[in-house]
Amino acid sequence: MINKPTFSIVIPVFNGERSILAAVESCLRQTVLPDEIIVIDDASTDHTAEIISAIGSGLIVYVKNDQNKGVSFSRNKGIKMAKYSWIMFLDADDIFYPEKIGIIKQCIEADHSFSAIGHGFDVQSDKEHIPAKWHENMLLKPVKVNDVLLRNPMVTPSLTVSADNKMLFNEAMIQAEDHDFILRTVEKFPVVYLDLPLCSLSRMPLTQGGLSSNKWKMRLGEMSMYTDYCKRKKIYPAIPFFLLFSLLKHLKQLVGA
Repeated sequence: MINKPTFSIVIPVFNGERSILAAVESCLRQTVLPDEIIVIDDASTDHTAEIISAIGSGLIVYVKNDQNKGVSFSRNKGIKMAKYSWIMFLDADDIFYPEKIGIIKQCIEADHSFSAIGHGFDVQSDKEHIPAKWHENMLLKPVKVNDVLLRNPMVTPSLTVSADNKMLFNEAMIQAEDHDFILRTVEKFPVVYLDLPLCSLSRMPLTQGGLSSNKWKMRLGEMSMYTDYCKRKKIYPAIPFFLLFSLLKHLKQLVGA
């Protein structure tokens, strides 16, 4: 008998007083509630702690780092603390749509072959959210390495992973750590993709805001990811190709800016 899927949500936050309430409330407004919401406060110096405390939900597990350790450390801390069978990630300035957990739960119950599932995303706008619907005939597309290697269709808040995966973020990476995590997950585990937007980002990836505002550092992070991938696969001659590919993407982005 397949066990009922249960869900932990991991939210890293640093000085997120302007957005953390909306992020957590989006988890509490789910049509199917999570089993726990783990908020890892990365040594915030603003009113983040007071805002979390005022929410007053028994689903929230709040932990504050003694010093700022970075988003990968905080996510890993949440992963290790998670008590339930599936782990979702949410950034402190993004939100889940109300149907997210319910739809992901339906997918897991309908198809037991995957160990991670990704989905589409929106970028916040003034348009009214249209409730997403899923049915068993909707295609869950298998995700291959090539699907995420050159152009990653997923972001961390659109990914749900089995706790059995034991996959952690690379804490040595400050940029592109999410792309690296998704790539390594796809390398090791069966992953599927659902073409429905079930979360909303505050901004497009690699645009101004947070660490993503430094586009060159993000590109260096991507280059490091590609180099590590080639070393894992022992395809060393491919390293220059990937580095050139990343550099050309950077130049195209600068020209189009």
